Amino acid sequence: TTQNEGLADEISQYLSGQSIQLGGSYTQSYFFLTNHTNSHGTLTDNGRASPIIDYTSSEHILYKFPMKNGDGVWGFNFTGSFGQPHLRYQTYPGQSVLRGIDVNTHIDGDYLGVAPFVYLRLGPIYPGTDSYWLFGYGLGGALFHFSGLPEFDTTVNGKTTITAMPVSSSTKLFLYQTWKWQFHFGNWDIVGGFKELDSERKVIGDYYAGYSEMLLGVDYSIRF
Repeated sequence: TTQNEGLADEISQYLSGQSIQLGGSYTQSYFFLTNHTNSHGTLTDNGRASPIIDYTSSEHILYKFPMKNGDGVWGFNFTGSFGQPHLRYQTYPGQSVLRGIDVNTHIDGDYLGVAPFVYLRLGPIYPGTDSYWLFGYGLGGALFHFSGLPEFDTTVNGKTTITAMPVSSSTKLFLYQTWKWQFHFGNWDIVGGFKELDSERKVIGDYYAGYSEMLLGVDYSIRF
């Protein structure tokens, strides 16, 4: 028990600094443009390999409680994430939003999301190691710009037409949410999560925009 308490203190010390996470993941992404009435355009990437480029600030402990092995910690930090969506597959009403069709449409972009992040950390999981589980949620903002050629399905008087239209948005502020689970061992992490960006307002003409991604990956933490 004394050894595990010492390791729990080492984990807290380890997380007292800042870090950058670099790695790779399998990502399933989804993008939409909608006027919230009769016209929508949605694309997906059908799943692809994507880099992980994240930032994590130092840990701030809100509450700590003892466990059989180590400690449980409610904490918060500040996180950042950079991503580059590339969506090539169009989806249509009544079909899966995860598997689209290649009709020469596309959306490409970049985002930088930042958020205060609240989490539960449990560890060490294995006695004598610096392993821990982490589960958390963050709410903040993201700078996002995109461009491409999506198709829109527009319904007027009961008749639906499908039209391809080029779009381009300057960098705008989006609502950013992130959910994450993480298993940490040494400097390595197995991570899973969900990220969501929503414009909350019109970004191109009468259209609102949104982007989301689910991921499962592995990263290496560089601390400084």
